[in-house]
Amino acid sequence: MKTRDRILSLSLALFNAEGEAEQSAVDISNMLEISPGNLYYHFKGKDAIIAALFENFEEEMRVILKGSDDPIDSIEDAWIYLYIILEEIFDFRFFYRDLGVLLARYPNLAVRFRVVLAAKKASVERVLSDLHNANLLSIDPRLAGVLRDQILRNLTYWLTDDIVTGDHLNSAELIHKTVFQIMCLIVPYMGKAGFDALSGVIAHYENTLET
Repeated sequence: MKTRDRILSLSLALFNAEGEAEQSAVDISNMLEISPGNLYYHFKGKDAIIAALFENFEEEMRVILKGSDDPIDSIEDAWIYLYIILEEIFDFRFFYRDLGVLLARYPNLAVRFRVVLAAKKASVERVLSDLHNANLLSIDPRLAGVLRDQILRNLTYWLTDDIVTGDHLNSAELIHKTVFQIMCLIVPYMGKAGFDALSGVIAHYENTLET
C-alpha cells in the first residue's frame, strides 16, 4: 500500500475508534512509524487528511445515493437500500458522531456535508415515490415532506443517538435497529401487502443477527 493510502487508512481507523479531536498529525505519523515530515509531504496537516477522507466518503455516497435506473418497488429493496447507505456512513462514522462540533471547526466541510445531505434528501424522496408508484404506500402530499425529513434525521443522527443512549451496539445490531426504526416510520402509510412484506424482512434480518 502506498504511503498516502496508508495514512488515510490508519487515520480513518483512529478517528472512528477514538474520535478525530483526540488525534494529531504527529500521533498518526507515530502510529505509522514514519517521520512527521514524511506525512507532511503527503498531507499538510490533519485538516488535509480529514478533507481527503471526506472526499472519499463524498464520492462513495454520491454513487450509492444516485442509485440504479431501476425503481425501488418492493419493501425488501427499500430495506436493503437503507442498509447500504448506513453501512457506508458507518465506515466513515467519525464524521457523524460529533457532527455539530466537527462542522463548526471545519466550515469548508460544512458546505460539502450539506451537499451530501441534499443528495440524501433527494434519494429518500425518490424511494418514497417509487414505493408509492408500486402501490405499497399511500401518502397524503401534505405529509410526504414531514415523513421525508423524519427519515433524513434518522439517517443523519443515528450514531449520535447510540452514544447518547449508551447502547453502544455493534455495527450489525445498530444498522439493523436503525433500518427497522426508519421502516416503522412508513408503516402508517402501508397497505396490507406492504406490511406483510415488511414483517417478512424483519423476521429474516432478526434470524440473521441471531446466527
